[in-house]
Amino acid sequence: MAGSEERLLKEYFDGISRELEDIPQVKMNAAIRSGISGPARNRTSARKRFSVSVAVVLAAAALFAVPWIGKQPEPLEPQNLSAPSQMIEAFTPYFEKSINDTTVSTAIEAGLIERVSGVTAEQNGFVLKVDGIAADRKGIMILYSLQNNTGQKARVDNLQLEGRGYSPVNYPYGFSLNIRDVPTGTTYDYEILQWAGGLGSLPDQITLELVLGKSRTVTEVSGEKPLAALSVPITLDKGKIAKSGEVHTVNKTLTVDGQEIRINEVYTAATGIYLEPVYNEHNGKQIFSMINPRFLLGSSRIYSSMSPVRTVVVEGKEILIFGNDSRSSQPLQFQLDGILALDKDALKLVIDTEKQQIIKAPDNYLTMSLYSAERGTTMILNHNTAPGKKKYYNALILDSEFTDSKGQIHSSAELYDIPPYQASADQKSIPVLDYVGLGSNKYAQPLTFTITSYPAPINQKVSLEIRD
Repeated sequence: MAGSEERLLKEYFDGISRELEDIPQVKMNAAIRSGISGPARNRTSARKRFSVSVAVVLAAAALFAVPWIGKQPEPLEPQNLSAPSQMIEAFTPYFEKSINDTTVSTAIEAGLIERVSGVTAEQNGFVLKVDGIAADRKGIMILYSLQNNTGQKARVDNLQLEGRGYSPVNYPYGFSLNIRDVPTGTTYDYEILQWAGGLGSLPDQITLELVLGKSRTVTEVSGEKPLAALSVPITLDKGKIAKSGEVHTVNKTLTVDGQEIRINEVYTAATGIYLEPVYNEHNGKQIFSMINPRFLLGSSRIYSSMSPVRTVVVEGKEILIFGNDSRSSQPLQFQLDGILALDKDALKLVIDTEKQQIIKAPDNYLTMSLYSAERGTTMILNHNTAPGKKKYYNALILDSEFTDSKGQIHSSAELYDIPPYQASADQKSIPVLDYVGLGSNKYAQPLTFTITSYPAPINQKVSLEIRD
C-alpha cells in the first residue's frame, strides 16, 4: 500500500472514531478503492490491519447509502425506566462517556450490563480493567478502563477478542476500528464488537487483547515494538446469551419500483438492532444499497431514529446493525427512502483509458481523468449528479478486477498519489468520486469494469412494522 494511501486511510479511520464528524468524500472513496484483503490472521501488521478495516467500510457501503444532507431525527422523550441505583453508580463514568451513544447509555440505564470484578492486567505502567459486559447472540458490549502511569500519551493500536488457540472471535477478523489515544491517568471507554460466527461457535471463555503503542500523527506508520500488550479473560454464559434479546419474526417483503427486499426477522438486543435484508435474485435490477435505512422507535409524532452504524458478514450473510434504545418497548418501524440500483444489463463500464474516453456508462454524468505519479497511474471517476439530486458518499464503486479487449483479466493496482480535491463551501457541489489504480502497465484497450455500486437512486419511501 502506498504511503499516500495509508495517509488517507489513517485520516479516515481517525475521523470515524470522533463523534459528530462528517465523513470526507475523498477519504471514504480512497479507502473503498484500496480493495479487500484476504482473511486476516491474529497479530497481523499495521498495514494488513488497515486492509481489514477497509473491508468493513466496503461492506457498509454495499448495503446502505447516506445522503449528504438529510432530516435530523426527532429526539425520543426520556423514559421512566432505569437500572438499579447501584449499577448506575458503578457505571457512572461509562454512562457519562456514552451520553451521546444511545445504545450504550440505555443499556446501562436498563440494567443490561453485567458487572464483573477482578478482571485486570498490568504491564509497563499500563493497567487494563474490565468493569462490565453485556453479551447477546450477535455481539458483546465491554466497559473497560485504561490506567496510564507512564507519563506519556499512548495509543490503542489494536483491540480484539480471541478464543481458543488465539483465534479471533469478533468481526472483522478479530479487529476493532476504534483506534484511539490514551492520555495519562485513567481513561474510561467502551467497545461494541460483533461475533465473527454464530452462537454455537463461541467458546466458554474469550480473551480481550489490547495492544498499546506510542501516540503519533496520522501521517506516521508505526513499526516500533508495542508499549504494552494487555490480555484479560472474559467468561461467557452461553445459556444466558441464547436467551438474550428479542427475535421479531417478520416474514414480509418490501417493494421499491418492483424490486423486492425480503425481511425475515429483526433481532433487538443490548448491542443493537440487527437486520438481514435479502434481495430477490429474480429482481430485474441489481440493488446496490438502501437509501437512508432506519428504525423509528416510538409514535409517529414523538420518535427516535436509529441509523445503521456498521455492517458485518457472518456465516456468509450480510447484516446491518443499527443503534438501539434498550429502555423502550414502544412500537418499532423500519423505513427506507428508496434504493440505489441499475438494470442488470447496465453493470458494465467500458473505458479507453489511453484516450481518456468513456465508451459505455449508465448515464451521461460520469467523467474520467488520469493522474500519473512516479510509480503508476490512478484513474479518477467523477459522477456529477444531475442538478437538484442528492449525492451519496458511498455510491460509486467498481469491482477490483477488470477485463481488457483481449479478454484478459487484471486486478486494480495500488493507489498512488491522489491529487488534492478542492471542495467548495457548498457541500451540494461535492461530486461522487472513485479511484482505480492502473499501475504502469499497458493494457489492450478498451477496458471493461464491473459496477458494484452507482449513484442511481430510485426514490420511494417504504416502511414495515416490526413491533406494535
